[in-house]
Amino acid sequence: MSGKQHRLTLVSMSGLRVGHSELLARGMSLPGLSRRASALSQLPPLGLLTIAATAPPDWQVSLVSDDGVGDESAIAAQIQSHQPDIVAFSCLTPAADRAARISELIRSQPSCRDQVVTVVGGLHATAAPDWCQTRFDVVTCGDGESTLPRVLADFAADRLQHRYRADGSYALAQSPTPRWELLGPEAPPRYTLQTMRGCPWACSFCAASRLLGPARTKSDQQIERELAAIARIRPRPWLELADDNTFASDRDHGPMLDALRRYGARWFTESDWRIALRPDLLRQIAASGCRQILIGLESSVFRYGGMGAKTADWQRMIDAVEAIQSAGIVVNACFIVGADGETPASIERLGDFLETAPMGEVQLTLQTPFPGTSLYDSLQANRRLLPGDFSCYTLFDVVYRPDQMTADELQNAFHELISRVFRDDAQQRRDLIQKSIRAIARRQ
Repeated sequence: MSGKQHRLTLVSMSGLRVGHSELLARGMSLPGLSRRASALSQLPPLGLLTIAATAPPDWQVSLVSDDGVGDESAIAAQIQSHQPDIVAFSCLTPAADRAARISELIRSQPSCRDQVVTVVGGLHATAAPDWCQTRFDVVTCGDGESTLPRVLADFAADRLQHRYRADGSYALAQSPTPRWELLGPEAPPRYTLQTMRGCPWACSFCAASRLLGPARTKSDQQIERELAAIARIRPRPWLELADDNTFASDRDHGPMLDALRRYGARWFTESDWRIALRPDLLRQIAASGCRQILIGLESSVFRYGGMGAKTADWQRMIDAVEAIQSAGIVVNACFIVGADGETPASIERLGDFLETAPMGEVQLTLQTPFPGTSLYDSLQANRRLLPGDFSCYTLFDVVYRPDQMTADELQNAFHELISRVFRDDAQQRRDLIQKSIRAIARRQ
């Protein structure tokens, strides 16, 4: 096959799934949730755009984005219209079944059976490679910057393997600048930038901290290059930092924050409450254009294993929220509902607390045991996982047997909590809190 122009089509699978029509009616149409859902849907597929830049010049690369709700045959036809040699899917767990069905549609075409190779990578493939192997021709595990070049080289040399694994040693500072031009002429309203991969903690509900290897950071020079590339397309961009815990490393964050400020970025990220203990850093974060930080307060009834130094009593974390917001940064407080020990009464108490809680935004999800987590392994070993496919692993659907109530009781209590927390007047109260926090930021 040497000397031939090859074609690679990358397929981005939407990870946003809400299986319950009742939840759609109760929550996802409400202001707070719909705004966050809209923001997520606008984010470009950073991982695919990054690994696209590792393809050799003799590979023609195209991108297909699946919204997760359209006809699967139509998506398969769109992919095939690019006449690819390789189709590479990237998906999170809730989109895995859909990606597998689209892969089968492509593989089942008589004219393509011996011509098109389907590949899958990402967190789900890394966590469940055996499940993926029967549904895709090739499974890649770990850092795509390491695995995709090997897949393309082996395909061109006619020695393709069924599985590729990165060893976690990839230096993130070597990661190429994403190929933003693959998005087409319309610049997205929001861009993504990864400054850190992984997390030093090993929270039992989180797979990202361990599946892709140790926590690693990009160099200040690489962050500068990526910011410059984005700013050439959209000056003063809106950014989401695609980090699991941006400020958990011991790096000097000053140069990164200075670069964000110089490019006029407005940005969102995730971290933990301990940044409240560093007032100088908080001031730098606020001055650099940070508009909101998601802080995982996690469960109100249970402390998960592996949380390390981010473990703290409830009041200490609430005090940290107020300190962060006093610096002019809105806190999006993330709560996990349904951990062991949860009861209808404890969920109602959480609702009571959120009626007057100080945070400017709230995110509520159900405990979800994703493959690759110790939580998944524990529930599976105790036969508490409910039957069903991965499309239910949405963060909004009960997929295990709770220990203090039935699955239906937990689902119904979560529905009621969503309705209560995201009703119009409750969201309006949080909007006023956000307005007061933005006023603080303007004065500084």
